[in-house]
Amino acid sequence: MNNPLLQGQLLAFFTALCYAQNSLAHQYIGKVTDSTGAAHMRMWLALPIVLLITYVAQGFFIPAGLSTQAIVLLLLSGFLGYFLTDILLFQSFVLLGSRESMVLLTISPILVAIFGFFLFDEVLNLIQVLGILITIGGIVIMVLFGEKTAGTESTQKRLGYILATSAALIQTLANLLARSAVVEAGATTTNLLRNLGGLAAFIIYFGVIKRQIKAHAKPFLENRKLFYLLFVATLFGPVLATTSQMKAYTLAPVGIVSTITQVSPIIILPIDYFILKRYVSKASFLGTVLSVFGIGLLFLAI
Repeated sequence: MNNPLLQGQLLAFFTALCYAQNSLAHQYIGKVTDSTGAAHMRMWLALPIVLLITYVAQGFFIPAGLSTQAIVLLLLSGFLGYFLTDILLFQSFVLLGSRESMVLLTISPILVAIFGFFLFDEVLNLIQVLGILITIGGIVIMVLFGEKTAGTESTQKRLGYILATSAALIQTLANLLARSAVVEAGATTTNLLRNLGGLAAFIIYFGVIKRQIKAHAKPFLENRKLFYLLFVATLFGPVLATTSQMKAYTLAPVGIVSTITQVSPIIILPIDYFILKRYVSKASFLGTVLSVFGIGLLFLAI
C-alpha cells in the first residue's frame, strides 16, 4: 500500500474505532464515578505506556533536533485537547445533553478543513468536500434526532451551547497545533508531548489548586474492575487513538482526518442494536447510511 492518502484515511478510521471503544468504556465509568476524575486518572495511566511505545518505536523520547517552538506547540495542544476540551465538554453533557453537545462538536472538522487550506495549503477536491459535508450531516441527523431526551431549562441550555461550542473551537485549535508540529516531531513524540501537556494541566488544576488527586484516584484504587476498564479506555484513547491520528495527519489532509475520526457515534450504533439490544430510530439509521456514504466518497476520492 503506497498511497499516503489511503493510509492516512485508514489510520483515521482506526482512530474512530478506538474512540468508539473508549466512549463505551467511559459511558460505564461515568455511571459509577466522576467522569472528570476518569479523564484525569487516564492521563496518569497513559504516560508510562506512551513513554514505552515512544522509546521502543524510535529509540529516544524527544528528537535531538526538535525545535523549542514545536515542543511548546505540542505541550499547548495537549493542554487544550486533553484538559480544556474535556472539562468543557463534560460540563456541556450535564447542562445540554450528549446529543446536542456531540452535534456542536462536529463543527471542528469543518473548521479544521478551512484552516488546513489557509495554514497548510491542503486543497480538497469537490468530492472530498462533499464527502466531509455528507459525513458530518449524517452524524448530525443521527445524534440530534436519533433518540429523545428530556429538555433542560433555557438558561442551562444556553450555557451548555456556549460550553460545547467552546469545546469544538478549542479542539480545532488543538488539532491545528498538533498538525503544525507533527511532521517535525513524528507521531509518537507528538503524542508523548501532548500527553505531558495534558497531564501537567490536570496536576496543576486538580492537584495544586483543587487538591483532588486522591479523591479522583480513590474509586479506581478501590474497585479493580473499574481500574481495568479505565486502563482499557486509556489504551484505546490517549495511547492508540491519538498516536494513529497524529500519524494520519502526516499522510492525509487534516480536514479529512478530523472528519473520519468523528464517526464514532456511527460505529457504536450496531453495537447498541445487536449487542446492547437498544432501540435504533429511523433517524439513526438514515444518519448511519449518510455517514457511511460520505466516508465512502472520501476513500474513493484518492
